[in-house]
Amino acid sequence: MDKNVNYEYISGINPVYSLITRNAGNRKIYEIILNLSRKKDSKIQNILTEARKKNIEIVELESARFNSISHENINSQGICARVSSYNYCNLDEYLNKKTDSESKLIVLDGVTDIGNFGSIIRNCNAFDFEGIIIPKRRSAALNERVSRISAGALEEIKIFRVVNIVKTLKELKDKRFWIYGTTLDITPEVKYLNEVNFTLPLALVLGSEDKGMSRLVSASCDIIISIKLSGRMQSLNVSVASGIILYKVQEQIEREN
Repeated sequence: MDKNVNYEYISGINPVYSLITRNAGNRKIYEIILNLSRKKDSKIQNILTEARKKNIEIVELESARFNSISHENINSQGICARVSSYNYCNLDEYLNKKTDSESKLIVLDGVTDIGNFGSIIRNCNAFDFEGIIIPKRRSAALNERVSRISAGALEEIKIFRVVNIVKTLKELKDKRFWIYGTTLDITPEVKYLNEVNFTLPLALVLGSEDKGMSRLVSASCDIIISIKLSGRMQSLNVSVASGIILYKVQEQIEREN
């Protein structure tokens, strides 16, 4: 094993399967590591079949040795993969190749909490959003913990990293994207979620945990939406809010089709 290479370990049946079959981050997969005690599991057999098709090395270890690699405090389910870091996708290339009008993207404006980031990635995958745009500064980093929190969804979702969110929103508008921003504030310009008719292609902007969207990003949005709350606590965690809005988008699309 080359000590000069930065390795990551992806653990668990669903994450490893997503890695082998989708690999949205174009990782190099060095080897699949298997706990021999789980070898007969049908889901693990599916993973091994896909790995062999792609000539990925499979290492079989006794439980004690496997646990020393996969970390016993993580529920690895008897399988993990040694991989390179996630490679960010190229947004210009994606926009130039994309020919249909069904694109759905998320833009994160300053989301720095790893737990929120991982949960948003999972929501994005659950509701068929294709990718997430993050800024190079003021954003949670992609790492093994994010992969675990996303339950493998990171390996299914394109992550784009850009220098300037405002400039990127303008580029999306030039590609006929509708830009929807989110806020907790209620002003005459803000629409409640149940009042919004979403138009594709779209990008949904989620602001930071403490300050929401920045002023310039907010000004770049076509429509600002808010979730109507009836309880005493008039705020939602950003990852929870993303799940509610993404579900609403999917519900509307399915109703119209």
